[in-house]
Amino acid sequence: MVKLTIFNVLYQEVDINLIVDTNVEGVNIPPYLYGRMANFIVGNNSSPNLKADEDGITVPMRFGGTRFACYFPWPSVRSMVSKKAVVNFPADGEKNHKEKTKKSTPPLKVVK
Repeated sequence: MVKLTIFNVLYQEVDINLIVDTNVEGVNIPPYLYGRMANFIVGNNSSPNLKADEDGITVPMRFGGTRFACYFPWPSVRSMVSKKAVVNFPADGEKNHKEKTKKSTPPLKVVK
């Protein structure tokens, strides 16, 4: 999984700002954060109990002093921003739409 590989490289170096689409099925965050793109900062110091695997990221976080076990499945992660890199990922629907558009374009013909 490309996202996991990129995440592991960035996570070893510095904190990462994850931009997450909270509308994606499986996201687990405090209820008031659903329905929009949201930023979550994770890192070795701020998130020592973080676990990233082939399915997504599980991390305990604090919101207003209250701990919450967050879960971000990989399809919900739209961007990873760190001091070293900014990596954006298209939503699954956007990628498929671009591929269909390329295939449905008729070939050009020379008319004389």
